[in-house]
Amino acid sequence: MNFTLHVTADCNLACRYCYEKHTPERMDERTALAACDLMFSYGHKQNGFSFFGGEPLLCRELIEKVLAYCSELNESRGGRLAYRMTTNGILLDEAFAALANRCDLEIALSHDGLLQDDQRVRKDGSGTMAALEPKIDLLLRYQPGAIAMLTVLPENVGRLADSVKWLYDRGFSKINAVIDLRPDAAWDDDSMALLDAEYLKIVDLSAVCYDLPRPLKFLNFESKIAAHIENRGCIECRLGYKQPSIAPDGNIYPCNQFLNLAEYRIGDVFSGIDKAAQKRVYDMSTPTEASCTGCAIEKRCRHHCACLNFSMTGDMHTVPPVQCLHEQSVIKNADLLAKRLYEEKSPRFMRAYSAKSN
Repeated sequence: MNFTLHVTADCNLACRYCYEKHTPERMDERTALAACDLMFSYGHKQNGFSFFGGEPLLCRELIEKVLAYCSELNESRGGRLAYRMTTNGILLDEAFAALANRCDLEIALSHDGLLQDDQRVRKDGSGTMAALEPKIDLLLRYQPGAIAMLTVLPENVGRLADSVKWLYDRGFSKINAVIDLRPDAAWDDDSMALLDAEYLKIVDLSAVCYDLPRPLKFLNFESKIAAHIENRGCIECRLGYKQPSIAPDGNIYPCNQFLNLAEYRIGDVFSGIDKAAQKRVYDMSTPTEASCTGCAIEKRCRHHCACLNFSMTGDMHTVPPVQCLHEQSVIKNADLLAKRLYEEKSPRFMRAYSAKSN
């Protein structure tokens, strides 16, 4: 069983695109350990948490207690424990990086490449790029396959490809980019066209690096290519079932974007998940988005992500127009990359996909 554990709503940065409402609220030890007990109560052979914030390392001691307690609970069960955490990196140190490796805690770093000092700033407005230089070295020394999570604003979109290249040159092989989808983000025809052109540059960069000893895996493209060749959807939402979210107070919600909305509460860590509430929320999420029916890329895009739709439009089935345009661009450019790699008979590409495409 896997849960998202929201250990805090607090953060030590003030990123320009952040949509979270930062408060001092933090999960206490009693609630966190009850979440561990609940996770193991399902009897699954694979269990774990995604530690989420705010900035989760503000609650480092609590995370360490959760890891130790889960290890203790797992001794008599023999299952696999695996964890994930996305951090801004400011508080990452040698001791925690070593602990993460011992406990199979995968750390992703939020870093915007060359855009870092423009977008990911401290509360006094100062940049964070210099402070993260030693943290990057530390993280990649312990986890060479760590993911860099990059966000781009419309006013900075012309530097996206250069930022991806900077992160790759800095040592990251896996890079995931998202665009600022807040309702007040000023995306227009010009910035979307520029985004498409930047993705085309990343196609070129990905192709050049694809068969190097350290390939560039631009995850936006990789996921679309794999899903298409393997004839499956790019994501499986399963709202309320796949990865329920536990708030700092112990209440459980179907996903991150529904946190603290009473009408979507599906239980708590002390009494467990209310199966009727869980099914009710899931059933609300399953109808097909009417505006997407018949679209050529309907099965390949994220239009059915109820959380994303809800957070951006207030409705699970209303797709943000910018997201629609973004998905069209990503899929088009992913297909260009796949076509190029196939025509060039890329060894890594052919090994990964030739048998699956037959």
